[in-house]
Order: sequence, then structure tokens, then C-alpha cells
Amino acid sequence: MALATRARETVRVQFREVGNSGVLIALTKANQENSMRLLRENGLRRLTYQEALVEIGKNPELKEQLKGKWFYLDGKGSQVSGCHTFNVKGELTPGNGGMEETVYVYEGTRQLVMHVYTDRDANCVGRRCVIFADNNPSTVAEVVVGVRIGREVTRPKIEVAQTKEGVKLTGITLEQLVALRRDSAQELSKVIAAFGSESLPKTRMLVAALRVKE
Repeated sequence: MALATRARETVRVQFREVGNSGVLIALTKANQENSMRLLRENGLRRLTYQEALVEIGKNPELKEQLKGKWFYLDGKGSQVSGCHTFNVKGELTPGNGGMEETVYVYEGTRQLVMHVYTDRDANCVGRRCVIFADNNPSTVAEVVVGVRIGREVTRPKIEVAQTKEGVKLTGITLEQLVALRRDSAQELSKVIAAFGSESLPKTRMLVAALRVKE
């Protein structure tokens, strides 16, 4: 799937959807103003940092295409700084987690941008992504990333099943769930409900799975 427009009437820009994620990428360089214009002309909007963190975390193809690149996000300014872990909704909590669940945030008052580290750099710094709120808007980003206006990016549906081998999870990893309060069935039931399944048996199975993980 591709969308096309002309930047400055000289460069043809192609937006292509990454898998079935709902996220579209144009491999073209653009500063803040041009990035917004290209998205608007194609009926797209920027991702929030929560959407970007969640999508990169659960979509290997998207992560691979964004490695070593940075792009403009929706939203402006940040009063938090330092290392934060994020949960399945992209919500931030101060502190370090696993490499794929940790993001570093630079506070500031400007448009948010995100950089996705290559594997080598991520292993070196201990995190996959970094968010800047102090970036000069004239700086040119390597890619333009967006989603269609009026459409939320795809949310995974959590499925839980008891098999001979144990509890089987789809739509979410144990590592992502470990970031939640592990001994709280009420907390987990909220997560399950948010993703379309709220039965008590499944909640209990998730709690059991997390305790095994510990």
C-alpha cells in the first residue's frame, strides 16, 4: 500500500504501510515543518510517543526499518527526564528495565522526536529508544512516520490459554506483563479488559504465569 505526494514539487514521496500495523513510513528526509506538511497532504498524523513505543516494541518489521533513524512525534515538551520503563500502553515509569522496555527522555519545550538505536548502540546504552524534547525544529529527520487521521494504530488482543506445556500468551509477552504489578489480579484484569478480554479465569492464568516467571 502506498500514498504519494510531491515535496517542493520536485521530490516524489512514497508512504508505505509496515505490515498490518497501520503505521506508514516515507523514507525521505524532512525537518519539522516539512514532516508535518507531508503527513497532512496524505491524510496522516504523527504518532504519539506512547503509540510509537508500543508499535516498535511489538512489531519487529517496524523496529527493523526504524533502527538507526529518528523521526518527529506528536506532542510538544516534556517535564520528565532520564531512564523510564514503559508498559503495554506506552505509559512511562521512572527507572531501568530490559533493553527493549527502556527509553531515555530528554526534557524540554520543543516538538518531541524519537530515535531508534541500532542493535549495536542499543546493547551499548542498554535501551532501544530515546525521546528528545529539546531538538531544533530545523533539524532534518531521516524518515517521516505517521498513521491515518481518525484511525488508532492496531492494538493487540491478549489471548491466554492453558496447554500441556503451561500457560500460552499471544498478543503480549511475559516481559511486558512483568512491568505491571505482578501480584495484582485487579491490575492485570484492567489490562486484559483494555485489550478486549476480561474473564476472571484468564486473569488468574496471567497471575500464575507471572509468578512462574519470577
